This record gives sequence, structure tokens and C-alpha cells, in this order.
Amino acid sequence: MIRVEHLNKSFGTFQVLKDISVEYVPGKCNMIIGKSGSGKTVLLKNIMGLMQPDSGEIWYGDRALSSMDYHERQQQRRNVGVLFQGSAIFDFATVLDNVMFPMEFFTDWSRAQKIERARFCLDRVEVTGVEDRYPAELSGGMQKRVGIARAIALNPSFLFCDEPNSGLDPHTSILIDQLISELTSEYNMTTIINTHDMNSILDIGDRIGFIDGGRMVWQGSKDDILETDCPELKEFLRSNTLIRNIIG
Repeated sequence: MIRVEHLNKSFGTFQVLKDISVEYVPGKCNMIIGKSGSGKTVLLKNIMGLMQPDSGEIWYGDRALSSMDYHERQQQRRNVGVLFQGSAIFDFATVLDNVMFPMEFFTDWSRAQKIERARFCLDRVEVTGVEDRYPAELSGGMQKRVGIARAIALNPSFLFCDEPNSGLDPHTSILIDQLISELTSEYNMTTIINTHDMNSILDIGDRIGFIDGGRMVWQGSKDDILETDCPELKEFLRSNTLIRNIIG
């Protein structure tokens, strides 16, 4: 579980996050949604420890992120998987080496153990027969699956996904959503997804937090998002043609 309490973050005189409090639970797809510039990416980076908040606290279980020393943060990083926007797999490395990359830094496993684990993760995301290929030889959907395999290589408790469907066609996006949802449930991970994809929101959004103007103005699930009385969220939803037709 990750708990965010009264988080504030500014850049100069511009306050991006304003008293954000939210809880992210394991085994569920927890989503951060909002307009471009609303603060959702900054929130995700603060939770990941890539940015330092001005005030407030982030808890990983019963440990406050701000209280962790260097060694504890390194241990924490081993327990985190990240699926970057655009996959961010290395074009100079093979598929197998890409998946083994986190193991090189965070384990003392033998090469045989690393290969075994990498092959297991690739098989789990249904990528087979391409471990010696390079990313340029793969489709966008296959690259995303390799990125997911790398993200789960260390069997993390926490998974962060930044716009996981960016650049994918609708059919592939659905498959990636289903894969993330399955892995989240299967490994009981605390998964946090930063997205603007309405199909993802309505398909796998177990818990959703909507940010507007740096504030968390609505929290709920895919089952009640279309029935919201929040005016800011209604405006956001109506920017999508399909949703606008559904809700009138």
C-alpha cells in the first residue's frame, strides 16, 4: 500500500500540487487522471521518489519515504517496477538483455539465474522467440510487453505505469491494459497508472483519482465515474466524444 498525505509541490511561485491526499491499495489498478498540466505526472514522480515534495508525506506501507536513508531507498528501488511512456527499452540491447538490466544492478544472481528469470518474465507477457532481437525489430505492442517484462523482473511490490498505451493502436492498448490488470492481481502489486486513455479508465480503473488544477477533486471507480456530480470531472469526460455521447 502507498499512502499520500497532504502533499504540496511548487516550481518557483507556481504551485503544481495542492494538499494531495490519496491511498493506493495492492491488487488493484489505481489510476491518476486529469488534463495535461493538471499535475498528475508531478504527483507520480513524487510518489516514485524522483522529486522531493515541499511538504506532506508519502508512505510505503508503514515507512515514510522521507525517513529512508540512502541504503533503505536503494532497497526500496529494488521493490519498484516502472513501465515508462514509450517503453524506454534500450535500442542497443537485445530483448533478453533489456529484461535482465535491473538484475545487473539489484541482484548478485549468476548469469544463468538472470537468464532463467528473464525468460520466465518474457513468457509471462507472451513474448517468445525474440529474445535475441533488438527493439527496432519489434512492433510497438511487443516493445511495450518487453517493457512490462523488465518492470516485473525483480518481482516488485509496486508498479508505476506512465501512459502505458501511448502510441499504441486501440486493439493493442486493450491487450496491454488486460496484461497490466492480470499481473497486478496475480502478484498483488500496488499498481499506479498515469493515463488519459478513457478506454483504460473504463476497462481496468479499479480506483481512480482525478486531479484538476493541482487538487485531487474526485476519487472513485470505473463503476461510478459516469455518474459523477463533480463539475470538473464532467467537463473532462465530455472532452471525449464517445463518453459525451454516453452521458449526454
